[in-house]
Amino acid sequence: MADTDENAFVQWRHAPPRAWKYCPLCRGDLTNHAWDGKTRRYCPQCGFVYWERPLPAVAAIIRESSHQGRVALVRRRYPPEEGQWTLPGGGIEAGESIEQAMIREAQEETALTIALDGEIGTWSTPSFETIITFFVAHRVNGELQAGSDALEAMWFDLDRLPSLAFSTHQDAVRQYLER
Repeated sequence: MADTDENAFVQWRHAPPRAWKYCPLCRGDLTNHAWDGKTRRYCPQCGFVYWERPLPAVAAIIRESSHQGRVALVRRRYPPEEGQWTLPGGGIEAGESIEQAMIREAQEETALTIALDGEIGTWSTPSFETIITFFVAHRVNGELQAGSDALEAMWFDLDRLPSLAFSTHQDAVRQYLER
């Protein structure tokens, strides 16, 4: 299958627990069971409990090496907020640190090799579905171009940024500018 066919539909979140009907381990029927004051999906056959947790993610203010006042933004290819501008970033994969995840995500979304200069902070999204650690980074190598999950990638002057899709990204940029 061609890469464009594989990416025709991308589901970025799994179904909410209430929609789970079968155990992912033994295929038994899931039921509701209360733990710690919350109803959770439970398999009486094997003991599986779905402990719903937020997804960890990373994003960065990537500065252009030769022009410190310009930063890389990407236009999202997939939901949520498809077509909107954001800081480069994404989910942390199993087996990688938050730093490794940020370097990988920058390469995937922007074709840039980056070096991390420090953390800005960590925010929960308003829905509490994701926890995002924001970094400051700079380009080490590569030419900015959109990766497989970005429609577009561009350098923007910090004082002329377009509206960013996510409030957490706006908060991180604001905090960065206040340093």
